[in-house]
Amino acid sequence: MKLYLISDNIAVRDRWAAALAEFHPASCSELSEQIQHPSIIMVLDRVIADAEDTLLKKLFEHRVMVLSMIPSFSEAQRLLQLGAMGYGNAMMHVSHLNSAYQALEEGKVWLHPDFITLMITQIRETASAEEKSSALLEGLSKREQEVALMLGNGSTHQQIADALDITVRTVKAHATSIYQKLNVKDRLALSLLLHT
Repeated sequence: MKLYLISDNIAVRDRWAAALAEFHPASCSELSEQIQHPSIIMVLDRVIADAEDTLLKKLFEHRVMVLSMIPSFSEAQRLLQLGAMGYGNAMMHVSHLNSAYQALEEGKVWLHPDFITLMITQIRETASAEEKSSALLEGLSKREQEVALMLGNGSTHQQIADALDITVRTVKAHATSIYQKLNVKDRLALSLLLHT
């Protein structure tokens, strides 16, 4: 799958290209009809700022991560609802850029952990569904149910480990088992399942 880096800011585009050089990205300053399908696209938000939602939905048929010089939670929500697979700070650390690329390559959504926590908090505030949660969690062990509820409410692995007096490694093992049993990919998907 080809990687495209699209930014009208040459310094930003060069920074991304250096960070992701091992994936041999193609770089350009604007959207192009020449983009192969399917592709992974990392695009600066201002390049698509004036695009209509219908054009964005077409763009998001690719695996697209939108990056912003001034990230906004509301912009992230809107773009994710339209089909973007990632959102983050255009100047994020190289390790985050690499993990974002890896997630998109695997067909997963990537968000900065702070955005995930905000989304989970918002979901939790808009929907309290304890009965639904307990019915969904019946196939899990008691400990997995505890971990699932805490993950779904936005707790970090470390917070869960501290609260349940277990190791972070054990929390991660429970999380993996929970995701498999409930057929979800990550804690954001788990939170959506439990609270909507």
